[in-house]
Amino acid sequence: MPVITITRASYSHGRMIAEKVARELDYQCISQEIISLASQQYDIPENWLRQAIEDAPSLFDHFSYGKKKYLAYIRSALLEYAAGDNIVYHGLAGHLLLEGVPNVLRVIISANIEERVKIEVERKKVSENEAKKNIKKFDKERKKWADYFYDKDPWNTSMYDLALVIGGMSVDDAVQRIIETVKLPAFQTTEESKHILKQNSLAAKMKSDLMNFYSDIDVVVEDSNIVVRIERSLKQEEAVVEDINSIIAEMEIPEEQDILVNVISV
Repeated sequence: MPVITITRASYSHGRMIAEKVARELDYQCISQEIISLASQQYDIPENWLRQAIEDAPSLFDHFSYGKKKYLAYIRSALLEYAAGDNIVYHGLAGHLLLEGVPNVLRVIISANIEERVKIEVERKKVSENEAKKNIKKFDKERKKWADYFYDKDPWNTSMYDLALVIGGMSVDDAVQRIIETVKLPAFQTTEESKHILKQNSLAAKMKSDLMNFYSDIDVVVEDSNIVVRIERSLKQEEAVVEDINSIIAEMEIPEEQDILVNVISV
C-alpha cells in the first residue's frame, strides 16, 4: 500500500513521530482530514463527528445510534484515503477503523509516565499529581470508547505490529523503527490487498448510506461478495429485503460486484 496507522497515548510525541515518518517517506500524514472529508460527504458538522471519535459514550449513547452512524462515516472517509496509498494516519482508532484490511502497519506509541507527566505539567501548568490524574482519566476514557464500539482495549499491544515507548527510546529512534518496519515484505501492496481494500471501501460507503434508513444494519466483505446484514422478524423479511435492494439500486455500484442482502431472523 503502504498504510501506517499510529495509535498514540496522550503526551507521547505521537503526532510529531507521525509527521516525521510521513516526511521521511514522502507519505501523506492525516488525522483531522478524515473528519473534514466525512463532514463534506455526509453534510454533518465536524464537531459532531469529532465528538463521536474522541468522546467516551454517555449513558444516552447506549440508546442512540447517532455515534455509530458518525463512526461509519469516518471509517468510510479513512478507507477512501487509504485507497490512495502511502498514508500515515495518527489518532485513536486507525487500527480498528481499518480492521480487515491487509498489509497495514499498525503502530502504538506511548511514553513512560515520567515523560507524560512532564509534558502535561509544562503545557497545562498543573501539579504533578494533577497531571497524573488527567493522564489516568484520558487513558480510561479511550479504553471506554474502544470497549463500547469494538469491545477491545486500545492499549492491548497484541493488536499492533509495533509497540514503541518513548523515554528510553527517542523520537528519532521511533521514526527509524517505523520506517524500517514498513519496508518489510509483509506491508507491501499486492493485487490481493488492493482488491480487499477496494471492497472494504465500497462496503463502508454502502453501510454509511444505508444507515440513514436502517440504523442497525451492517455491511461486510465475504470472499468476492458484499453482504448486507440486518436482524428482522420473519414477517418483515420480504419487505425489508425489497426495500434495501431498492435503496442499493440508487447507489453507484460496480457492475461486476455481487451484493447479497441477508436478513437474520429474530
